[in-house]
Parts: sequence; C-alpha cells; structure tokens
Amino acid sequence: MLENLKKWLGTLNGRTGVIIILAAAALMELISAMQYYYTRDEVRNELSRDAENELVIKAQNIRAILNTVEVATANRRWEAEQGLNAPDFYMDLTRRFVEDNPDITGCGLAFIPDYFPSKGRLYEPYSTRRQDGRIETMQVASETHDYTTSALYNAAIEADSAYWCDPYMDVDGAQMMLTTYIHPLHDADGRVVAVLQIDVSVDWLGRTLNSRRLYPSSFDLLLTTDGQLISGPEPGKVKQRDLDEAVRLLNVKLQEGAVKDTTRVKVVAFKDWEDHADGYVFFGTIRHPNRWQVAVVNYDDEIYANLIDMRKKMSLLMLLGLALLGFIIYRAVKSMKHLQETTIEKERYSSELRVASKIQMDMLPKVFPPFPERNDIDLYGWLDPAKEVDGDLYDFFIRDEKLFFCIGDVSGKGMPSALVMAVVHSLFRTFASHQTNPSVIMQNLNEYICQGNESGMFVTFFVGVLDLPTGRLRYCNAGHDRPIIISPDEVRTLPAKPHLPLGVMDYIYVTQEDKLKAGDTLFLYTDGLTEAMDVKHRQFTLKRVMTAVEESRQKKRTTPKVLIEDMVERARQFVQHATQSDDVTLMALTYTPQTEEVLMHRSLTLKNDVKAVKTLNDFIKDVNLSLEIDPSLGMSLRLAVEEAVVNVMDYAYPPGTEGEMTIDVDVTADRLRYTLTDQGMSFAPTDVMRADTTLSVEDRPIGGLGIFLVRNLMDVINYERFEGKNVLTMWKNIDNLKI
Repeated sequence: MLENLKKWLGTLNGRTGVIIILAAAALMELISAMQYYYTRDEVRNELSRDAENELVIKAQNIRAILNTVEVATANRRWEAEQGLNAPDFYMDLTRRFVEDNPDITGCGLAFIPDYFPSKGRLYEPYSTRRQDGRIETMQVASETHDYTTSALYNAAIEADSAYWCDPYMDVDGAQMMLTTYIHPLHDADGRVVAVLQIDVSVDWLGRTLNSRRLYPSSFDLLLTTDGQLISGPEPGKVKQRDLDEAVRLLNVKLQEGAVKDTTRVKVVAFKDWEDHADGYVFFGTIRHPNRWQVAVVNYDDEIYANLIDMRKKMSLLMLLGLALLGFIIYRAVKSMKHLQETTIEKERYSSELRVASKIQMDMLPKVFPPFPERNDIDLYGWLDPAKEVDGDLYDFFIRDEKLFFCIGDVSGKGMPSALVMAVVHSLFRTFASHQTNPSVIMQNLNEYICQGNESGMFVTFFVGVLDLPTGRLRYCNAGHDRPIIISPDEVRTLPAKPHLPLGVMDYIYVTQEDKLKAGDTLFLYTDGLTEAMDVKHRQFTLKRVMTAVEESRQKKRTTPKVLIEDMVERARQFVQHATQSDDVTLMALTYTPQTEEVLMHRSLTLKNDVKAVKTLNDFIKDVNLSLEIDPSLGMSLRLAVEEAVVNVMDYAYPPGTEGEMTIDVDVTADRLRYTLTDQGMSFAPTDVMRADTTLSVEDRPIGGLGIFLVRNLMDVINYERFEGKNVLTMWKNIDNLKI
C-alpha cells in the first residue's frame, strides 16, 4: 500500500495539485462554517440556561430581602400596637427597627390626625440610616409635609392591608429613591390609627442585583408590573440609551401580556444598539404578591467573543494549512509512522482506562449481607457503567448496630465524573464513620464539594441510616430519585424531600424519618434506569419501574438480589439493542430482624447524681452474681456500665439540672443487653470521635476516652433518640449464662 501511495504521489502534476488544494479549501471552509453556527447555537442555549439560573438566583435574593422586611414587620407589629398611648415610645421604636435590620433604609409611623394631641395635629416619627452609617431619628411631619395627602398613606388606611409600593423619591426623610412596605396598625377596637412604613433603598436593590454579572457589560433590572424601572446598574456603568432601550423593550413585552406565563423565563432579542449591536434581554416574574419583573441584559459581542476569536484563528490556521498541504502530502509516508505511534498511545490510554475502571469497581462493596455473624439485614448492589469509567456509586457499612448506605450519580460522564465519584465515596466513608445524622453527613459533603467547584459539577445523592434493632430509618435526599419501599401488602415511594444536589450552592439539608417493618425491602436506583432508552428513544420511565416492582411483590421475589436481577432483565428487554447512554446503579436491602427470647429482666432507676453510682455498682454486682459471671468479666461489665452512666450524667443533664435515668438489663440465650434511658439533652456518644490512644497525654484532645473504654469492653453499642429520650444500648456476648 505504501508503494502504491508513492507511485500515486509521483503522478501528480501542478494542475491536479491546485484542484486538490481548492477542493480542500472549500471543504475546510464548509466545515468551519458548520462548526461555527453549530457552536453558536450551543453557546446560545448555554446562555439561556445560565441566564435562567441567574434570574432565579436574583429573584430569590430580591424575594428574600422583601420577605425579611415583611417578617421583621410582623415581629414588631405587636410591640407597635401595644404602645399606642405613648407617643415618645415610637421615636425609639423606629430607631431600634433600623438598627436591628441592616437591609432596611428607614422606618416611620404616620398616625391619623390628632391622635396624639400633645404632638400636634400630625405626628410622624421617622428613623433613617445615612450613607455614613449614622442613624438619624426625626419628626418628619410639618406644615410643608402633610402625609395625609399622600396616596401611600390613604391607600393603606382605606384598604386596611399591607402592600409594597412602587418606587418614589423621598425628599423629606431618607432623601433618596425608595420602595416602601406599608402596614396599617390598629388600636384595641380594631380601628386603623397609624401606618407603619418600612423603606428599602432602590439603589441598594440595584447594587444587590448587579453584584454578580454573566459578562462584563451585562446588567440587571428590576421593574414594577406595569414596567416602571425600580433599580438598575450604578450610574455611569451602562449607557443611558441602552438602559432606556432595555426598559422600552420590556414594556412592550409587558403590554403584550408576556408576564401571564410566570412558570418560565422569557427572552427578547434586540439589534442595532449604540455600543453593542445585538443582544438579548431575559426576564421573569418574581414569585411575590407585587409580581415585580427581574431582567438581565447580555450583548452578542461578549456572548460570542470567544467564538468569533476562535473562528478568526481557525481561518488563519486554515490558510496556513492550505499553504502546507503540499508539504503534508510529501510527508504522508512519514505520517504513517506517527499514526502507528498514535495507535500505540491510544492503546496505552485504553489500557489505563481499563485499569482505572477496575480500581473504581474495586472501591464498591463486593461482599453483601446476610453476613455469618448477623441475620437482620439482606442487601445487594449492582452497577453497569456506560463507559470505561463512570460517575455512579453506591456503598454501605454497619457501625454500632446501624446500617449506613448511600447511592449517588455525578453529573456528566467519563473521567471527570469518575474522579468526583471517588472523592464523594471516600468522603461519605469519612463523615459517616463518626456521625449518625444523615443531614449532617450531607451538609459536610456539600460544603466540601462546593469548595473550588469551578467546573460546576454536581452530585445527586441519597444517604440512609437504618437502626437495625428497631427498623428506624433516617435519611436525607440531595436531588436524587426517591427510593421505593416494598412491603408484603403494598408498594410505595419513600416521601423524600428532593433538596438541592451536592455541589450547587450552600444549602440546609433536613433529615427525614420512616420505619421499616420486618420483611420490608428498600429499592434504590439512579436515573440511568428510568431514563434507559430503546432504539426509538423511548424511556423506561418510573411507571415501568413501579410496575416491575409490583409484579415482583406479587410473585414474592423481593429479596435484594432476585429483585435487582429481575429489574435488570426487564430493562434489557425494553432497550433491546440500543446503546447504553448512562450509568445504571441499583441497590436493594431487606430488613429481617430476629426476635430473641428474654430469659431474665432487671431494672434500676437512678438520679443524675454521682453519689448514685454506688447503688448502680450494687445493682450490677447482683446481676453478675445471679448469672454466675466470672469476677474479672463482671468487673469489666460494671466498669463499662458505670462509664456510660457517668457520661449521661455529664452530658445529658446540664449542671444544676435534676433528672433520672433507667438501666434495664435483659438476658437472652447468649448475650447480656444493658439499656440506658434518660430524658436529658440529645447526646449521641457513638458520634464522638474515637480517642487516639497513640498520642501522648499532652497532645491528646479532651474527651472520648470514656466511650473508647465502653467500645473496648462491650461487643456492640447503639444509640437512638426516641420521643425526647436518649436510649443507649450495649451488648456483651456471653456463653453458658446461668439463668
């Protein structure tokens, strides 16, 4: 083949070479144009998503500011209505209101005429925060300022309801553009006697809106429902003509009724502006009774700047490529060697991917319950990556009689997702090793992933903690698909709040609770299952998943491995020969608690007083004698229970607080169970970091040694909090007990 190529190259003449170069030039130009317009569409779509996210964030910020004012007003309303017989009280009230609320510019009260005869016909105490931070309090009402002629005042009196007014210039009080929250006050007879006015600076709203921009020249606007500009960029930041034109375009859209659809962000394009020829205005309605409009303006020359610059460079490279085409043909033979080296490199890269895939799969659990040492849980997991490496994960482990488990899906595919998956997997193990609250685990994960997340990747994640002795399930969901609970008589989805995925932004996660009964199965999955597509691009859907689960329940095929195998087979029959587009991960667990017969029970109630420890020791000694326990083992048991009781006294009840705790001893065929119950403050001793006994006494942090001792003396410890009670259970496996 190489010899034939050399012969063909030798037959080329100048005319043929020109034809080849012209054909190559036309083809390269066509490819460049197609790539440019395709990329332009992608950039435009990405802008729409970014602008929508930006507007959502801005709207939430504005709504949060307005809600803060409304909540603060509601909190002070009662106080304001209680002092209606003390006029000087309101001077101090307005000042305290401004001092306590940094988002508020001013606060005033306008009383009905002659309400306080000692203050004259009109009385309007007012406090405002000046630009230097100083708070000034004054009586605003005067002969030149008769607030009873104000439309804002009269509207509040007549409507007898609170509302936000459109922006206006306050020349007497704050001396700036304001928007005001107006709230009527009533006397004991329910009569409106004053109007409470809470002012927010329009300029401050504008600075809040424009504190973050998509592009250097982008700017945000806030308008009333009828199109009046509330706030915008700082003066001088944007040409007045651009600002006026943006407001005009929005007013046209508002008049056309564009705000009727409040469920999505709208967009309007513009052309031939002064400094920036073309661009887009994205706008939407704030979900608030005033229904203000928030908008963001972006210019084409900034949106597509990188793309245009890239095309210029590509055109230059194309010219250079054409000039070198003859040389490339001449060097074709040598390129064969380079191609061979490239092939070897690709094979090396593929080999590394296979190794990475094996390492990633090795991180997942390989041994599943039921374990020989316990029979209260059955669990199975399965993962099928779409590529060599994937971004799905699942994990579980048992600690202190609790099953910790998780399932997650990293956004995107390939190596970046796999790296994030490995980090999340490791962090879950780290945080869950000393914490039993799922929302705290999720909070720690989110804080870590958000740090330096410049790539914008996120993770949908579900964390569950199942208390094996009781079946109490605590869980927290971060944007993941809701698991399914399969009981012998029904199938239902776990009522999990969606929350935001990990890595999006700072967020407060909440722990939820449910209860698994004996025989219940919990089925978890990633969206690779519900979104699996056949050759016609139809998705498997949650409905088909629920149908398959219901059939498994009716056939009594709900053990974890069988359930997952049936679900995988059902999905494969659906997709047939279609290419897998996403990772698929499934995990199922069945709760199978075993009931042990209690052969002996003893109970003791103590005050939270260290003097009661002697009574405790006598109680434990008596139990040990009854069971004929070896004295050395009995001493260890007494020491462990005493340490646990003293921990409760120290941490569950603050100094000076009286309380009680109950110590229950239950004896089964082969083990002793001590249960400590108190009504003190929540204190989870199993969440205390294990003491590092390798450190010196000087370097070792205070605390943890008592629990360390209990862990070493007992076989199992478990903590739960039920109905305001701390319940700490400790097991000791003992053969040949004398009952």
